[in-house]
Amino acid sequence: MKKQKQKAFGRDWTNGEIAFPEHLTPEIIHASLWIHNAKDDDEGKGRCNYLYKELGDKKMAFVMAMLMLPWLMEQMRDTDSFKQHMKARERKLN
Repeated sequence: MKKQKQKAFGRDWTNGEIAFPEHLTPEIIHASLWIHNAKDDDEGKGRCNYLYKELGDKKMAFVMAMLMLPWLMEQMRDTDSFKQHMKARERKLN
């Protein structure tokens, strides 16, 4: 009988030494990277559907939040209030 390979996807390689927040577990990060590295939109959608079945609503919400974070940060940088904040901060530092 062939030995089954241990599942490394989402494995906590720290053996419990680090208490990860619920939204930053290795499983969430690995899932986000797996979707992000899909070669096209169709493959990404397929991966999303697969992970949704495997992880469930709550964990998949964390995965999608990780994927949206760069876009949200870019949107925030384009706001007038952020630009004003950065100008005020620049004046304080210089």
